[in-house]
Amino acid sequence: MKLSTRLTILFLFMAIIPTVTVGYVGYNIGKRAIIKEATGHLVSVNILKSRELDRWIEGSRNSIEELAQRPAVKEHVAIMVASHDASDHSYIVAHEYISLDNHLKPRLRHGRFIELFVMCSSMGHIAASTNVKQGGKFRGNRRYFTEGKKHTYVEGSYYSTALEQPTMTISTPVKDKNGNTIAVLAGRLDLGDLSEIMSSQSGKSESLDTYLVNAFSFFVSEPRFGKDYVLKKVGRSDGINAGLSGKEGYGFYNNSRGVPVIGAYKWLPEFRMCIIAEIEQSEAFAPVVRLARIAAGSVIVICITAGFLGIFFSRKISRPLNLLAEGAKVIGGGNLDYRIDIRCKDELGDLARATNEMAARLKETHTTVENLHKEIMARKRAEEEIRKLNAELDLRVQERTAQLETANKELEAFSYSVSHDLRSPLQHLTGYTQLLEKRAAGLLDDKNKHYLKSIVDSAIRMGRLIDDLLAFSRMGRAEMMKRKTNLDSLVKEILRDFQADSRSKNIDWKVSPLPEVYGDSAMLRQVLVNLISNAFKFTKMRTDAVIEIGSACDEKGEVCFYVKDNGAGFDMKYVDKLFGIFQRLHRTEEFEGTGIGLANVRRIIQRHGGRVW
Repeated sequence: MKLSTRLTILFLFMAIIPTVTVGYVGYNIGKRAIIKEATGHLVSVNILKSRELDRWIEGSRNSIEELAQRPAVKEHVAIMVASHDASDHSYIVAHEYISLDNHLKPRLRHGRFIELFVMCSSMGHIAASTNVKQGGKFRGNRRYFTEGKKHTYVEGSYYSTALEQPTMTISTPVKDKNGNTIAVLAGRLDLGDLSEIMSSQSGKSESLDTYLVNAFSFFVSEPRFGKDYVLKKVGRSDGINAGLSGKEGYGFYNNSRGVPVIGAYKWLPEFRMCIIAEIEQSEAFAPVVRLARIAAGSVIVICITAGFLGIFFSRKISRPLNLLAEGAKVIGGGNLDYRIDIRCKDELGDLARATNEMAARLKETHTTVENLHKEIMARKRAEEEIRKLNAELDLRVQERTAQLETANKELEAFSYSVSHDLRSPLQHLTGYTQLLEKRAAGLLDDKNKHYLKSIVDSAIRMGRLIDDLLAFSRMGRAEMMKRKTNLDSLVKEILRDFQADSRSKNIDWKVSPLPEVYGDSAMLRQVLVNLISNAFKFTKMRTDAVIEIGSACDEKGEVCFYVKDNGAGFDMKYVDKLFGIFQRLHRTEEFEGTGIGLANVRRIIQRHGGRVW
């Protein structure tokens, strides 16, 4: 494979792998966020609809209880129960008073009921009803009669053959003045109202559907994508099965129509029904699908761009090699007037100039028989040298490519080693040494204890050195977020952190007003922390420590910021080493530290276009 092809492929891999990785991670994060939002919304819808159902049932219960407690209703029901004869004049008057315009029928016009009727408590026959066809029918074996004699009872959904439509029944006892039950007042509810409660929704969702199913999996309310389903069609899905089993939660499944949905389900034990809220997965995941398409388009654009860049740089590298090879062939063929036109100042340029000089020297050689033989031998040597140089050049290119790949791998391996392979042994060393010190405390003399403490302290210092080294490495690659930064506020905030430690020391803090600057506030804070902590550290031996923080303008109009102290100081002949990494001008026993803090300061200031001394 040609060098240009290998370089192009390398560019493509370097562009594709990070882009695909970022796109995949972004897709998964977006998908998890969509799932969390959708399931949370569906659960909230179930809670809201179940509360609306409770209010609807409670309102119907209060309505029928209020009707049963009316004195006029109690009085006329008592007359009907006492007479038992439908032809009796008092019975007829009481019946018409209750059924017609005074109580039952007005409640139909203004309430939630589609039928109201009164049953005698002794026999269970319907004594009065808004539906004249139901008069006199026996209902003594119905639960809404047997339970309604005791208390207000709500019977779940069922199909009424009398009304030829699905309904629910609420019944309540009618009691006389002594508190004895003389009749049962019952009302059949219009489940169309229930369907309206379930179907009403807020938001712009096109596929959100909320409905109820009873314990036999029949629909109790009309689903959004169906008509005439109530107590006629059975709903079958994993969500319905989970809800009817008494569970509450959400899941991913195919609904009754076979459409993939995200659904939330909740069992309502008091009504023996399950409420289901569903939204189609195609609608819920539409933003993620759009994101995936955008990411795919971005990958394609990046791949095309990387391909063009790879071709451009590979040609830029391989073109001199091709010219050199072509020139070597021409000169080797005997054309000593040919010159290789490569003007770059690298190894290829040196090789081209050497080849041109060799051709010029060959041309100057006399063409005598003796010299001809020498010229032929020299030419062969030159050709061999050119071949060797070409081979050496190809080898150098391969070696440089391999070195670059090795350097990248070593950098990755170093980062992993620092973060894991070095830190883990240090943690083991520290932990086991401290454990040994604790368990063998009674067996060790002071000298051995000192040895153990030295091991622990050294391991801790090594851990700090690793952390500082990683921080130094990250600081060089971190993205800068420049904005207006108030240095006064930063200094006050930092000095508050030093107050607790400075109480035991007599420090005279002299802080002058500092101007606003444009830079990365987090990095500038790190600079101030490092400089102030150094001043604090190196004045610990002073009883009258003075630390000054301020700014001034020099002759060039540059603003200079300074942190001064009257601490230990250092020998000025080592000033060039002051801001170097791992450079320490004091012993660790005197002043702690790793030698990276001031190196970090210089790197941050240089990234801001400044200088430090």
